[in-house]
Amino acid sequence: MKLNFREILGLVLIVLGTIIIPTAWMFSRTLTLIAFVLLFVGFTLFYTERILKREERMAKEAGSSGENCGNPMPTDINNHTGWRTGGRRVDHNDGDFDGGGDGD
Repeated sequence: MKLNFREILGLVLIVLGTIIIPTAWMFSRTLTLIAFVLLFVGFTLFYTERILKREERMAKEAGSSGENCGNPMPTDINNHTGWRTGGRRVDHNDGDFDGGGDGD
């Protein structure tokens, strides 16, 4: 497992925040706040870098297979499934062009 600077900094902040918490609870609210801020920033730095690496790896794996290259081909160009009309059949020759009103 290879860690970069951002992940190492995140881990260091997590460890510092964890070490400070017991002392901070005994002595100072400000120090407790600083400890929790260190923990939050450390977790944010560490896990956002992990998520970015995972997304990059997944994009690389998807691009190398050849099946996901380019834009996907639309499969229902002629609306055979009826999804674009909400499943209702629309005939062009039914003669009811006014929207189905009551005829007043």
